[in-house]
Amino acid sequence: MDTLSMYTLVVDQMTFMQNVVNPIFTGIDEGAVATFIKNSPTFIPAAGSIHLLALSLLGGAIILADLRVLGPGVTARTPVELNRTMSPFLIASIIALILSGVVLALGEMMRLYASPPYWLKMASLLSAIIFTFAARDPVIRENGKFTPLAWAGLAISMGIFWISWINLTDWFFGARQAYLVFVLILLALVFAPKIVPAGIKEKVLGLPVFVSVPAMIIVLLILAAAIFWLTSIDYMGELDMNGMGIWAWVQPKILGMMLLSFLWGLILYTGIGNEEHPLSMRLMSAISIFLWGSTAISGRWIAFW
Repeated sequence: MDTLSMYTLVVDQMTFMQNVVNPIFTGIDEGAVATFIKNSPTFIPAAGSIHLLALSLLGGAIILADLRVLGPGVTARTPVELNRTMSPFLIASIIALILSGVVLALGEMMRLYASPPYWLKMASLLSAIIFTFAARDPVIRENGKFTPLAWAGLAISMGIFWISWINLTDWFFGARQAYLVFVLILLALVFAPKIVPAGIKEKVLGLPVFVSVPAMIIVLLILAAAIFWLTSIDYMGELDMNGMGIWAWVQPKILGMMLLSFLWGLILYTGIGNEEHPLSMRLMSAISIFLWGSTAISGRWIAFW
C-alpha cells in the first residue's frame, strides 16, 4: 500500500469515527440512563467491584484450564475434564464482566470514546470470546485436532486482535514491550518440551524443594529486572521507535528483551512443567491466556490514559 492510499485510509477511518461513532457515544452519554448512573453514588462503585470479581473468576478459570495443557498446573484431571469443569465459571464470569462493564462505560462514555486502550480492550474481549469457544475448546475436545470451526475461529479472532493491536498501540508507555514480553514467555512454555533437555529437567526436579524453589525465584527475579531495564527506552532522545517502523523490532534492546523473556519462560517450565500435550493444544492454550491477558492489561491501561 502506497503513502497516498494509507493516508486516504486513515482519513476515511477518522471521518467514520467522527460522523458515525461519535454521535452514537454522545447520544448515549447525554441519555437518561447514563445521566442516572453518573448521578448515582452507588452504581459505579458496585459495578466496579463486580467487574473486578468477575475478572478474577475469569482469570482463574482460564489459567487453571490452560496451564493444565501447557504443563504447570493441576494434574488430577485431564485437560478435557478440567476445561469442562471450568466452562460454567468462565461463561458466568464473561456475562458478569460484560454487564458490569456496560454500567461502568455508561459512567464515562466520552472519555472511553477517546481512549485507545478501551478500543483495544473491546477488540481483545471480542477476539478472546470467539477464540475460546470456536477455536480453543474444539481443539482441546479433539485432543489437538483442528476442526473447520476451529480454523475459522482462529482466523477471525486473530484478525480482529492483531489489526486492532497494530492500530491502537505503539512503543510509548511500554505498550508493545509488555505484549512482546507476554508473548515470548508463552511461546517458551509452548516449545519448552522440545527445547529443554529431559536430563536437565530431571536434575532440577530432583533437587530438594528448599533449594530449587528459592533458586528459581532468584533467577526469575534477576531476569525480570533485566527485562524491565531493557524496556526503558528514551523515546525522546535515544530512539524514535514509533518512527522506525519494522526496524524497531530488531533494535538490540528489543531483541535482548525478547530473548530474556523467552529464557524466563523456559526456566519457569523447567521448574514446574510436568508433561507434554500436542503442540496444537499448547498453542491454543497459550493464545487463550494471551487474549484474555490482553483484555485485562488494556483494561488496567485505560485508567492511566
